[in-house]
Amino acid sequence: MNKTQKRKEVVKRFLTFVENEFPNYYLDDDGFGGRILIIPEKFEGNFSDNAIEFQRSRFDLFVLDYACEQVKQDCDVMEKKLDEIIKELELN
Repeated sequence: MNKTQKRKEVVKRFLTFVENEFPNYYLDDDGFGGRILIIPEKFEGNFSDNAIEFQRSRFDLFVLDYACEQVKQDCDVMEKKLDEIIKELELN
């Protein structure tokens, strides 16, 4: 598997994990291939504060400090899984 195929596989596996393990979140693709918002169905506070942003090109997750605690905890779980996938595919 070349580097491009590995990168696509990381994104595919990660999004599959999120869909399977976090059914209370939905994915919102910006349509340009750069980022995907992972948005909880239920949250405390403002909508925009509780979205988790996944940058496909950098394999990076970002959540605001203002997000509710559950979203922050879920983001930590997602980050750990993303790191596992990257290591498994030897893409460091």
